[in-house]
Amino acid sequence: MLRVFGPLVIVTLAITALAAGGCGDDDAGGGPASNTGGGGVDEGTAAAGFPHVAFTDITTASGVVHANVSGEPQRKMAIPENIGQGAAALDYDGDGDYDLFLANGDVFKGQEPRTDPRCALYRNDGAMTFTDVTKETGLVFSGWCHGVNVVDFDADGHQDLYITCYLRRNLFFRNTGKGAFEDYSERWGGADPGPSTASAFFDADADGDLDLYVGNYVDFDPKSPPNRGEPCEWKGLSVSCGPNGTPKAEDRFYENVDGRLVEATKKFGFAAAPAYTLGVVTCDFDNDRDIDLYVANDSVSNYLFENLGGGRFKESAPRYALDMQEDGRPQAGMGIDAGDVDNDGRFEFFVTNFSHDYNTLYRNAVTPSGRTHFSDTSYAMNLGEASFSYLSWGARIIDIDNDGWQDIIVASGHVYPQVDTSNLDTSYAQKNQIFMNQGPTEGSLVSFSMLDNTKVAGWDKAAVSRGLVTVDLDDDGDQEILFLEMDDKPTLLRNDTKAAGAWIGFHLVGGSKNRDAIGARLEVIDSSGQSRWRERANGASFLSCCDPRIVVGLGSASGAVTLKIRWPSGKVQELSSLSTGKYHVITE
Repeated sequence: MLRVFGPLVIVTLAITALAAGGCGDDDAGGGPASNTGGGGVDEGTAAAGFPHVAFTDITTASGVVHANVSGEPQRKMAIPENIGQGAAALDYDGDGDYDLFLANGDVFKGQEPRTDPRCALYRNDGAMTFTDVTKETGLVFSGWCHGVNVVDFDADGHQDLYITCYLRRNLFFRNTGKGAFEDYSERWGGADPGPSTASAFFDADADGDLDLYVGNYVDFDPKSPPNRGEPCEWKGLSVSCGPNGTPKAEDRFYENVDGRLVEATKKFGFAAAPAYTLGVVTCDFDNDRDIDLYVANDSVSNYLFENLGGGRFKESAPRYALDMQEDGRPQAGMGIDAGDVDNDGRFEFFVTNFSHDYNTLYRNAVTPSGRTHFSDTSYAMNLGEASFSYLSWGARIIDIDNDGWQDIIVASGHVYPQVDTSNLDTSYAQKNQIFMNQGPTEGSLVSFSMLDNTKVAGWDKAAVSRGLVTVDLDDDGDQEILFLEMDDKPTLLRNDTKAAGAWIGFHLVGGSKNRDAIGARLEVIDSSGQSRWRERANGASFLSCCDPRIVVGLGSASGAVTLKIRWPSGKVQELSSLSTGKYHVITE
């Protein structure tokens, strides 16, 4: 087929329709081809001026070493084997520091796992050391899991666990508050039959409690695999068959009715055409005081469920140009996040995609008529070509160095081990990426610089990464990073970046049954009068759940901070003279 990208004409070989990427489109490229190679970096895009960014790999010393199991490590011929797993940060024992939960997969019948395919909960013992407490907390169970979410569902002050699964119904564990969990899947509902990947809790109908959206991927039957179990072809390689040709699984929405989750997909307007869902994130993108939901789909158009109020949603991605890339073709959405990268009070969406494509940043702007509109600014912000040869998953928009501008980190790793024997300028194991926000360069448009990941301490490791968790483990205002690696132990990086400015953090406590304050909108005004906006979201990254606290870098500003917060209930609260360099507990 012939594809035209600006002045370039690229001819690609026809492939079988079923190949369509193991978790992506067959050849869903956009933008000029790259010569960087998977995990490499072109010298022209290596960032200068950020020598203070540094991380240290503390995985072994921390004790967080339980290995991932996801099918057969070398062959990877079935879709569930390629998706991988996520992780979560939570304070399960209420001692004030954050513990870590690792989701895990399994193997198909007839396969032998190399290690125990159980999920794992690690208790934070302080000083970046952890103890495996899975058994004593009641979290030993069987099942092929993908994702995990953390929420105080019953608003009792203790964080509960929702786990999405492939070969069994999803699990919902209630935190007893006594250092253990109980399986409440039947009592609370939401035990979706799957096969499930992403999930998001939010108050969809503004009644004060938390509802649930569950993203489902493919109805993969190992007894009746696509292409009769034979390999498919992708760019001349014999590889596992992608989602195209496999039935799409239907996402489901569950309404919270008196503390029990009841399926209400059609009732609320979430019954869009089935898609291959891998990522979800909540965000009030149009700032109309209700919570919307953006969904990253593999190989088909992404979805934006716009909240119309009164428990009614409408799929509006085409209206806001959030369904496809700039040239009108769907990509292969994996991970997702939302954040205000240009400090204008409007939230952008960032979506990771398949290799030989690019990761997409949709900029949120307002038309002259006052209508919210998004535009694909990936290449304009130097994010396009730099990601072209990477296959990316987890993504986070955070301020790594507290300079007041939010950066982007990305977890990467291919789905086809066979690419290592090809000349496709990519690799199975890949280095993860850091994109540093340099602020406005042309008018109001910000620009990112990709750090040379072969030179940033802690980022020179090539792995097959999937889930990504950011969490401040030592309460110093910067984010440690946990990567879930396929068929390997995770990678835990301590953030040793020298801060470029002051910071302030917030732990929000909602006054209703939405104790997590999901959907709260914050405006943080520093001593110079500069405003920065954040939102307490749910979902994001890839199959993972990050530190729920909100950290705001303040750059060169010094002095006290003013906080304006709009709670999900609609109440507005203002606090002034807040000191920096610490976390503040803010109660509605």
